[in-house]
Amino acid sequence: MAFTWTRSAPAQPSAPPAPKTVAVVKTDLTDVREFKAVLGFGASQQVTGRRAGTLTWLPSPGTAVDRGQALYKVDNRPVWLFSGDTPLWRKLDAAGLKGPDVKILKDNLGALGYRLGGAADELTPATIDAVKRWQKAEKVDQSGVIEPGDVVVLPAKVRVEAVTAKLSASGEGPLMTVTATGKAVAASVDARQAEVFAKDQKVTVVLPNGTEVPGTVRAVSTDAEQEKNGTGEEVPTIAVDIGLDGEAGFDSGPVRVRLTSTARKGVLAVPVTALLALREGGYAVQTAAGQLVAVKTGLFAGGLVEISGGGLGEGLQVVTTS
Repeated sequence: MAFTWTRSAPAQPSAPPAPKTVAVVKTDLTDVREFKAVLGFGASQQVTGRRAGTLTWLPSPGTAVDRGQALYKVDNRPVWLFSGDTPLWRKLDAAGLKGPDVKILKDNLGALGYRLGGAADELTPATIDAVKRWQKAEKVDQSGVIEPGDVVVLPAKVRVEAVTAKLSASGEGPLMTVTATGKAVAASVDARQAEVFAKDQKVTVVLPNGTEVPGTVRAVSTDAEQEKNGTGEEVPTIAVDIGLDGEAGFDSGPVRVRLTSTARKGVLAVPVTALLALREGGYAVQTAAGQLVAVKTGLFAGGLVEISGGGLGEGLQVVTTS
């Protein structure tokens, strides 16, 4: 039996698949960032007593104390809260005394409804008379004299955070810590990203239950501190203080701060995966026909990147890796 052998033609290599392309789009890009933060009442401040005697009354933690109200009592005599930025350092007992401490006294008595005369920083007979009338209303000796230990001067109404002193202890020395009465958010932000925050900037605070509350940046520190991040690496951080513009429903807890740092409207954009790094530096996109078009990149947001340059236009098909 005879056999006939035939040789089959060699297989032709298959054509490479066409590259995946995507259209250049004209769109709005918004860079939204979130930062971890903590809800509370802001930084605390220590109150140090300066009146000799025995502590006979102390407030409970959480108590709010306003201007003219007793912050604590020594020998059953109130030590009142005044608002201001200068503590009293001397006895105010004689007409003619002048200074910022006198102004603090007159500002607070005026805010409490007492009529005063003379210059804003001068102790006058009318001021001394107003002090006597105030002392009578508070049911204490009507001496017309104010000692440095009679009042505690703080910037504003306060909330008692913690009481460290005990009843029957001395009225001199550390007594308690206080905070502002309004809830606030404190964030420690990587110094390399801190430039996105600015005083009076509007932000969104996301509470532990997911509720969103508007907030306003009150202060951005200019002093960097070293803190450990999630991987244990020490990084410089900046403290950001944010006030709430709505009801929080929580006194404390972890929160997130969300803000729009940059917004670009009506720009050309492609997926980040369409960018090609050029050997000489910069970036390009590749058209469906294989041509490289150099581009200048702008905002990166949501997987897209803003691009600009000659030869670009909405609808242009460019190669992408995904």
